[in-house]
Amino acid sequence: MLSRFFYIPFVIGVAAFLIVGFTIDSNYFIYIVPFVVCIAVVYILSPQIDWWWHQRHPPELPAGVRHLINTQSLFYQNLSADDKTRFRNRMAMYMEANEFMGQGMEVVPPDIRGVVAASVVQITFGYENYLLNKFEHIIIYPHRFPSPQHPEELHASEYYEEDGAIIFSAEQLMPGFMQPQRFLNIGLYEYTRVFRNCHPEVDFPYIGVEHWPALVEISGFLQDKTIQYIGLPEIDLVALAVVYYYDFGERFKVVLPGEYEGIGRALWVDG
Repeated sequence: MLSRFFYIPFVIGVAAFLIVGFTIDSNYFIYIVPFVVCIAVVYILSPQIDWWWHQRHPPELPAGVRHLINTQSLFYQNLSADDKTRFRNRMAMYMEANEFMGQGMEVVPPDIRGVVAASVVQITFGYENYLLNKFEHIIIYPHRFPSPQHPEELHASEYYEEDGAIIFSAEQLMPGFMQPQRFLNIGLYEYTRVFRNCHPEVDFPYIGVEHWPALVEISGFLQDKTIQYIGLPEIDLVALAVVYYYDFGERFKVVLPGEYEGIGRALWVDG
């Protein structure tokens, strides 16, 4: 991290005046204070310093994660070479900027972290500000989980605004990314919900319960099976429609052309 190098001259200054103070004259100790203040300032500003550096020198994605998006993400595969670079850089920056915590696992594996990052980058790819800074904690369970908001229901994903947390079950997250034609992509689903929370000003088309038959026709996913897969009785149908916009785009365009165009306008403001 670049910020670590900023500490060096100030630490040297502290050490030098400590030596002088102990060996020559204790009055020199007073000169330590400015260096200590500078160290404190660097500490406070270190996230901004490191972020500035990473923006100009994005870290490389792990080879396994890069292979994953090369082989499994149709969205990524269809990008231009420049946009692929932009996508990878954003993924790496997202993984760097956010905290990943495992529940029931000591460390969140790189492939799971990569799928999470690919999901949010896909949803926000049409925007310059893609980080969704209100939510910096990603919690991964190996399987469905209860939560304080839904203690009686084992479910696949949710977000908790008060703690800035997004929670996924790896058991549902990974199949939805690897085989979106067979399993609901809960990464795209939950990040659409988080995006709408962070950007309430963005105008998505209305999608209500009367759209269920069309959504089933588009995806082939039955209504009751979809509710069961997510694990919660209340489904965000706009978020569900966004998943189908990406994963069943051609059918969506035919069945709900107006809604398809409306989602496109909402997602591609800056892109």
